[in-house]
Amino acid sequence: MVYIKQNVIEVKNIGKEFNGVWVLKDIDFDLKPGEIHALVGENGAGKSTFIKILSGVYSQSSGDIYLNGKPIKFSSVKHSESSGIRTVHQEINLVPYFKVYENIFIGSELEKSVAGIKIIDSREMKKRAIEVINRLGVELDVNHITAGINTAMKKIVEICKVLVYNPEIVIFDEPTTALGQEERKSLLNIIKLLKEQGISIIYVSHNLEEIKEIADRVTVFRDGEKVALLQDDEITIDNIICNMLGNKTYNSYTRQNSYIQEEEVLKLEGVTTDLLKNINFCLKKGEILGIAGVVGAGKTEIAKAIFGLDKIKAGSIEVKGKKTTPTPENAIKNKIALVPEERQLQGIISSFPVSKNVTLTYLEKWTKKGILNTSNEFKSTLNYIDRLSIKTQGPEQLVKYLSGGNQQKVVLSRWLVGDFEIGVFDEPTKGIDIKAKEDIYALMDKLSKQGKSIIIMSSYLPELISNCDNIIVMKEGEIVGEFNTRQENLEEKICKVMLGGHKDDKEQRIA
Repeated sequence: MVYIKQNVIEVKNIGKEFNGVWVLKDIDFDLKPGEIHALVGENGAGKSTFIKILSGVYSQSSGDIYLNGKPIKFSSVKHSESSGIRTVHQEINLVPYFKVYENIFIGSELEKSVAGIKIIDSREMKKRAIEVINRLGVELDVNHITAGINTAMKKIVEICKVLVYNPEIVIFDEPTTALGQEERKSLLNIIKLLKEQGISIIYVSHNLEEIKEIADRVTVFRDGEKVALLQDDEITIDNIICNMLGNKTYNSYTRQNSYIQEEEVLKLEGVTTDLLKNINFCLKKGEILGIAGVVGAGKTEIAKAIFGLDKIKAGSIEVKGKKTTPTPENAIKNKIALVPEERQLQGIISSFPVSKNVTLTYLEKWTKKGILNTSNEFKSTLNYIDRLSIKTQGPEQLVKYLSGGNQQKVVLSRWLVGDFEIGVFDEPTKGIDIKAKEDIYALMDKLSKQGKSIIIMSSYLPELISNCDNIIVMKEGEIVGEFNTRQENLEEKICKVMLGGHKDDKEQRIA
């Protein structure tokens, strides 16, 4: 007789309804002991709602949940966590000037009694923090100030915050977002290690290469329904995408044409900031220029320097041949747009409706004698909702209720209403689904054809290679390579320079 292990968690016919609208319908799902079960689907497909039900944020409107064979209905996040379920969220949520061990125990500090007075037991917290870090096989000083460690290590701290409670189930929500290639690989190895240690993992990601590498099974969501359960040889990128989109065939996006003109629209000469060192490059009209590099290489710092968010200590920036003092005000006057990496913190005002987020930067266009013409504001917003296929209930819907991809389209719309000429897009497809990504890729191509120039900062090399005319490679605040995307074996060449190159080895871009 073969013994079959009981499912750690089993979900039957789960549904969720908001104001008469069913966003989840009759979902069946199970998770086995020591398994990595991936959830995929477009933004708005229902993944986040499903995860929030398991995390205790929402209660289901219908259906049943069984934990180790026993029925359960989570009443709160605390209830879910006390039942052995913990989540590693996409966004890093650490106190920068706390030490590593303090962040690991934040909100649940250990205490001891001294002369009848309870005080924080720092020694025990450090001991348990070291134990959980050793469990992951990484080197990290628990006394280190968190602000001083890189993004990949901050992700490790987020995982330690969960593991210190010895959970049975860990939900990873887009854990590798904005990590570079090597950091991404290291984190995936850690997640595989946790599986070997017997932890059951629900893995949510838009990165299908990761899903193919790491998942034992894949559940595909579409329009609030479970449409496929894939395992073994069924887990292919084409198969996943076809089920996500409802198409029988799929061809990945590749830009077909280049629209570069001779005119230089942006030039950086010797630009130096606290983190950048002697940056020199030019951007031509109609060009899509990629900037690659591992996390902390200086990609975002270039965006901040151009837009005037970081002070330039040396060097200069020219826009259409004229030197400019970089400030956000001057950037907007020079028709420079910035789509920031941290959409939630820097790109949107989540408590504002779609219309206010779209018109925010150029509000004077809809204002006369200090009075806002809301009718025209709504008309403009509706125009961009239609042009960019933004999935929303209308201009009055709060932007926080949109999916990540649709929030990103709202940020892009804000700049399009002002008719920008130079777009600086920092991780523009971070945390969004394949269809929304391709909508943004197609939009960038269209803007390039119109003569607009775009800089894309991305940690994902295939994205840059498929969309850009040229790619600059950053390392430790310096440019260490420049490549034309028509070259063969480009990904290998860029990786070599990005991970091991130095300025003296710099390869030149082909004009």
